[in-house]
Amino acid sequence: MMSYSRFSSKPHVLLLTLFIILFSCTNSQKSKEEGLKSTSDEQTKRVFFKFPRDGATVASPVYIDMGLEGMMIEPAGPVREGYGHHHILINQTHWPKGSVIPTSDSTLHYGKGQTEVSLDLEPGDYVISLQFADGVHSSFGKEMSSSINITVE
Repeated sequence: MMSYSRFSSKPHVLLLTLFIILFSCTNSQKSKEEGLKSTSDEQTKRVFFKFPRDGATVASPVYIDMGLEGMMIEPAGPVREGYGHHHILINQTHWPKGSVIPTSDSTLHYGKGQTEVSLDLEPGDYVISLQFADGVHSSFGKEMSSSINITVE
């Protein structure tokens, strides 16, 4: 009688099956790694107020602490990808994307890279907005702005 092994009669089928399993596991891991990489590459870019909080009642001078995620702060100057500086807009929500932010009583520039400031404001209700812009003060638009409402006593 002849001995029979299920795998010995068709070694090429076994090798092919192992190759397919190995290849599919490798591709699955590669896809997971690429998914993680694309998620980290698409990091959230935003500006925000560390202080004061939306709806706060504050005294003048008003201390403002400006936050940033996903980009870097540098003084005004040459335009570099991923860099810029803060502007504060008073009673405005954002500056149009690509437009240069002028200096005025209601559009304040922090072109030295400042992230904190104290503003002298008269008593009243205000919309205070952070607007991030590039080295030549060209606005990154609504996507890189953040607004809060405050009351100055």
